[in-house]
Amino acid sequence: MTKIALISNKDNNFYNFRSELILKLKGLGNEIVLVCPYGKKIDYFLERGCRHIDIDVDRRGKSISKDLKLIKEYKKILKKEKPDIVLTFTTKSSIYGGYVCSKLKIPYIVNNAGLLEASGLFEKFMKFLYKKGFKKASCIMFQNSYEMEYIETILKWKTPYKRIPGSGVNLDKFYYSPYPNGTTIIFNFVARIAQFKGIDEYLECAKIIKQRYPDTEFRIFGDYDEDKYKQVIEEYEEKGIVKYFGIQMDMKPFIVACNAAIHPSHYEGMTNVVLEHSAMGRPCIGSNIPGVMDGIENKSTGYVFQVRNVADMVSNIEEFIRLSWHEKEEMGKKARAKMEKEFDRDLVTNSYLDVIGKIVSDRN
Repeated sequence: MTKIALISNKDNNFYNFRSELILKLKGLGNEIVLVCPYGKKIDYFLERGCRHIDIDVDRRGKSISKDLKLIKEYKKILKKEKPDIVLTFTTKSSIYGGYVCSKLKIPYIVNNAGLLEASGLFEKFMKFLYKKGFKKASCIMFQNSYEMEYIETILKWKTPYKRIPGSGVNLDKFYYSPYPNGTTIIFNFVARIAQFKGIDEYLECAKIIKQRYPDTEFRIFGDYDEDKYKQVIEEYEEKGIVKYFGIQMDMKPFIVACNAAIHPSHYEGMTNVVLEHSAMGRPCIGSNIPGVMDGIENKSTGYVFQVRNVADMVSNIEEFIRLSWHEKEEMGKKARAKMEKEFDRDLVTNSYLDVIGKIVSDRN
């Protein structure tokens, strides 16, 4: 039996984006160990025979002492578990988990999903960390071409890699749903509530649009990465500008109810928000960054606006609002067709199975 450990910074990364891969690996007879902070979505995997190891991860923090402690924790866990293969997800888990794997000579596959913005000395430091964490990977799974070129330039194109369509989308689970025909136009924001996810721009946009188009509704789904937004969002709710729905185990009913998703993120790997809404036939309005615009064909399956540009964001949303119901419906149908053609999650699962099979074969 092959023991496979998966490392991430949060339970929803496994549940929302890796469920099919994890259960497929488990179904093939592998022992699966999930390493991340405990969250209620971990129970789903425990019920299906996976194991979980709880660990504290400061996802957005830049404390050197906390990061050194995290590295020591990863080392302690991996030395004890002795996995045959490690799969890492998200930046901090991939950099530090990958570094520990390289030191312990454990084969590992990296899925970085987004580049941290940096400049000056911090950019040089980040490049140093990427090199330490990724250089000895068995394979790097890149979710967009920009990230691939940036990382591979640092690694001098010496590390094996594959280009995958983000995490892909389960086209059976996220089925096409008929377009809603209500009088209120509903927009979804689905993300961790943090500045880099574009929550400031979303709130400002909602305030402007609500004044001009009262029959609109701006919804927010996700947990607070930055506590400072709790009071802000509560104030916006009191004024009737937004509605906060917290964390949802199943977003499908809320996708069915909405008219479009708005995703103003500042950086992504490949956002599942766009993929899941598109798969269910909902247009997406997103920032023009790698990992968001890859999933949108501008003015065909949705709209793309200048990142951090509220005026451009408002302009595109107004153009969407002014479309007829039939035009909105057609946009949603085209979004679904794009997902079927380019973003089927089976493509991602099969890419992992290919690389894992090669690692196992080479070790035997």
